[in-house]
Amino acid sequence: MNWFPLPNWKAILVAVALGLVSWLAVSNWGYRKELRLTDHRLSTEQLKNSKQAGLITTLQAQDEANRALVASQQQHEQQLRQQYDILQRKFREAIKDNPCAAERMPDAVVELLQQNSTFGARTVNKPTP
Repeated sequence: MNWFPLPNWKAILVAVALGLVSWLAVSNWGYRKELRLTDHRLSTEQLKNSKQAGLITTLQAQDEANRALVASQQQHEQQLRQQYDILQRKFREAIKDNPCAAERMPDAVVELLQQNSTFGARTVNKPTP
């Protein structure tokens, strides 16, 4: 009893099987190519992530150092303000009973003092060539 109506059913069955195997091989080849591309992208992204992690670590260290410097600077400024307040109180205490201190200083003396203070500031802040 022949259940397959075509005369060369074995040949057709082998051809269909070969066609199915070749189709699977071709589609598998495409998937392997896509998998290689995905692996390459993944390795590239991992490299980027490791570089960014290094940058983040560096930035965090710099941020910590900057915060320490700012705290130190603020402490120094506070010390300078306290020193100024102490000197201001001492000055006011020293001149409170002195009638000469209440008088205006002559303009020529003020100009000399201003020239000396600007000259001293310029020599200290003079840039090097």
